[in-house]
Amino acid sequence: MQRTKSVTNSTRDTFNLELLLERLRNAAIKPDAAKAVRIILEQTVSDPAQVISGMPEFEENDVILFEDDTVSIWHSRFMPSVTVPAHDHKMSATIGVYRGSERNDLFENDPAGGIRISGKVELSAGDVLSIGPSAIHTVTCISDEPCCGIHVYLGNLSKVERSLFDVNTGVALPFTDENYNRLMCPADQSILPPDQK
Repeated sequence: MQRTKSVTNSTRDTFNLELLLERLRNAAIKPDAAKAVRIILEQTVSDPAQVISGMPEFEENDVILFEDDTVSIWHSRFMPSVTVPAHDHKMSATIGVYRGSERNDLFENDPAGGIRISGKVELSAGDVLSIGPSAIHTVTCISDEPCCGIHVYLGNLSKVERSLFDVNTGVALPFTDENYNRLMCPADQSILPPDQK
């Protein structure tokens, strides 16, 4: 079963979301899907103003643009000074940012238990990030305006059993709306233990 959102685009001469979705769907079935998807997103967000001019206005922060068992294509918006909880995807993901800036804190399993921070990556409009299926990360919008991007997952993200992580306790929790909202925090309230700030 596949889910898709009907999108109207009044400025097809500048940015065509339907065409982008078709290109990403075709890339997702190629032998080197992750590389093919990244190339398309790099081309797409290389001109952020063009994407902004043609991207529909979405009411929700997370919108599924297309999803089937091969690929999930989401439009994600992160609000200023908010950090979303640490989470995994259980599949390869590629993020193309076309508005604002975000910081991704990357985590790895800690031999002592729980998870520990392993790196940070800042993305601004025009940047693309690829992460593997075992990656765990948080996202913080670090710009004064919302950070918007196109997120492509190589699988059906809505069907996979994912986890959220309390980085202060190391506890992994089921990915539910209740747990997500409980772990969400303002960016000025560090989600990291004191020794990892």
